[in-house]
Amino acid sequence: MASIVLLSPTPPDLSAFGVRSLQASLTGAGHDVRLILFPGSIGLSQEDGSFVYRYSDAVIEQALGLTAGADLVGVSFFTNYFDRAVQLTAAVRERLGIPVVWGGVHATVRPIEALEHADFVCRGEGEAALDALAAALATGGSLTDIPGLWTMGQDGVIDNGLAPLVPDLDALPFFDFSGENQYALAPELGRIVPLRPEVLARALPKLPYFGGRLRTAYRTMTDRGCPHSCSYCNVPTVKALFRGGGVPYFRHRSVAHVMAELRDITARYPFIEAIQLFDDTFFSRRLDWLTEFAAVYKKDIGLPLYCQASPTTLDAAKLDVLIDAGLCYVEMGIQTGSPKLREIFGRPEDEATVITGAELLHARRGKLLTPDYHVIIDAPWEDEADLLATVGLLMRLPKPFGLAIASLVYFPETELYRRAKSEGRIGDEETDIYRRPFYIAPRRSYPAFLLYLLTFQHIPARVYAALASPGLVRFFSRLNPVWLYKAAYVLGEGLRLAAKGANALGHGDLGRITAFVRRTLRHDPTVAGRMG
Repeated sequence: MASIVLLSPTPPDLSAFGVRSLQASLTGAGHDVRLILFPGSIGLSQEDGSFVYRYSDAVIEQALGLTAGADLVGVSFFTNYFDRAVQLTAAVRERLGIPVVWGGVHATVRPIEALEHADFVCRGEGEAALDALAAALATGGSLTDIPGLWTMGQDGVIDNGLAPLVPDLDALPFFDFSGENQYALAPELGRIVPLRPEVLARALPKLPYFGGRLRTAYRTMTDRGCPHSCSYCNVPTVKALFRGGGVPYFRHRSVAHVMAELRDITARYPFIEAIQLFDDTFFSRRLDWLTEFAAVYKKDIGLPLYCQASPTTLDAAKLDVLIDAGLCYVEMGIQTGSPKLREIFGRPEDEATVITGAELLHARRGKLLTPDYHVIIDAPWEDEADLLATVGLLMRLPKPFGLAIASLVYFPETELYRRAKSEGRIGDEETDIYRRPFYIAPRRSYPAFLLYLLTFQHIPARVYAALASPGLVRFFSRLNPVWLYKAAYVLGEGLRLAAKGANALGHGDLGRITAFVRRTLRHDPTVAGRMG
C-alpha cells in the first residue's frame, strides 16, 4: 500500500520497542516499512544544557538516501533525544519534501510543539492511526479526520483527539527483530549499516552474571503502562489522558504470547544468553500469571532472567517461583528515604516496605545477583535533611547492593513539571529539560558525598557510620569543601574503573575491555547514573 520509513533516535541497546512494534504492525497491514535506528547516549549532556547533539552531515546524507521515495516518515523519540529528532525531521521535510509524523510519549503530551516541526502528530498508540494515515496518503483519502492524528489546517490545529488504546496486546505481532529492512547507525563507524545479526549482537546489553561474566541479553516488554502514579514519570501523564475511556491503560500480554516471542527470538539468535524483562514493575502481575509463566519459561527457555520490581509489588512467593525458573537479578526503585519527598514523588511505599523488600532479596543471595536500588536526587524541594534521610535508609539496608543515582528531570506535563513550572523553576525548556543529563555527580554537599560513598560496597560499616555521624555532618556542612568532594569523585571513579578492568582481565573478558575502549574513543560515554 504505502512506503513508510521509521526514524528513531534511541538509546544504545537498539531495543526501541515502540518503532519495532509499529514496523511489525504496519508490515502486517501490507505496507512497505523500513526502520532506521540512531543509537546514542546522552553522556555528553551538560547540567547547564549547553551541549546540543547533532548527527554528522554524512549520516544525514545517508539517512536521506535510505528515506527517499517514501510516502511517509515517522519519527519517535524520548524527550532527551529532542534535538536529534528535530534535525532528522528538518532534513526530511526540507530536502525530500516527504510528510513527517511524530509519535511517542513526548509528542503525545506536546502535540502543539510537535506540529512546529512535523506535519502530523500521533497522540496515543500508533498502530491503527499510522496504518490509516499511510493508507490515506497512498489512496488520496482524507488526512484530517483520522482519530489520534493532529495536523494543521487553514484555521489552525486540527485536533482529532487520541488514538484508541489497543485493548488486547496479544492481537499485536511481536516486536520486529527480524533484521529485514532494518538499519542502524554504527557510531564506531560513523555510518548507517544494515542491522545484521552481528550488529545486533554487539548492541544488545551485556548484563553481569555469576562469576564476573557478562551475558548478552534480549530485552522485551510484556505490558504497556504501569500501576503506579509517580509524579516525576510521564506514564501517569499519558494514563490520565485515557482515564474513563473504557480500556485500562495498564495492560499486559498473555503468558502464551510472551513465550511465543521468546521462543522465536532465542531460536533466531543463538547468541542471546539472557532475557531482561523491561517492564517497570514485572512483579505487579498476579501470582497465578507468574506461576504459569515460570513453569513454561523454565521448560522452554531456561536462560538467566532479569527484571524490575517496586517495594510494594515484591513478595516472597513471587520471588521464589521466578527464581526457580531462572530469575537471577532484580532492581528496585526506592527513590528517596525522605517522607516529605516520598509524598512529593507520589511513591506509595513507606520505609518499612522498602526494608522488607531489600531483606527479601538479601535472603536469597547466592540465588540472586547483587540487587541495584534506584534513587533520585537534585529535586529543588530537597534539603540536606532529605538527603540524609535517604542515606540513613540505605545504611539500614542489607549489603551488598548497587546504587543507581539519577538527577530529577522535569519530563513535560508530569505533575512535578507542572509544579516546577508554576514555581518559576523552569526557564528555557530545551535547555532546562530536553538537554539535561539524567545524572549529575553528587558532589555539592556532604550528604550528597555520603550518598556517593554508598556506591562503594567495601567501605567498612563502622567507617561509614563514623563519616555519617552528626558531628562530622555538621562540620562538613559548615565547611562544605566542594573541591574535596570533586577530587574524591575523580579518585573514586578512577579506582572503580581500574577494578572493573582488573576484573575483566582476570576473567579474560577482552570483549568488555574492547567495548569500553570503543565508547571512550567516540568521546560519548553512556552515563545512566549506575554506580554499583
